[in-house]
Amino acid sequence: MSDHRIAEGRRVLVVEDEMTIALMIEETLLDLGAEVIGPAARLDAALQLATEASIDAAILDVNIRGGNTYQVADILAERAIPFVFCSGYSDWAVEERHRDRPRLAKPYSMKELEDRVLQLLGSQV
Repeated sequence: MSDHRIAEGRRVLVVEDEMTIALMIEETLLDLGAEVIGPAARLDAALQLATEASIDAAILDVNIRGGNTYQVADILAERAIPFVFCSGYSDWAVEERHRDRPRLAKPYSMKELEDRVLQLLGSQV
């Protein structure tokens, strides 16, 4: 993992219902110096955090307990908060209005995640 803390002080929302994956994401973000918001494993919690929390970026699993995260993505887009979808599905499975959003295809490496987070935060790797 990265030994630099390029995301120091940045707040990243994690929406992921697979605990093992959520913990790996959290570890990667902490290695970058980011503060993890969540992880939210249920849609209702994700919606509340997307609406109320101070967030610099977000990582959204497309499908979580309670439904898909498109409503969360809509809220983040309205708030001009960058996000990435994480999914094992092909691009065609993502709702058309969100197909132009960044996506990480599962399974992805933690290096791929780190690179994408740094892009979302506007940092150079």
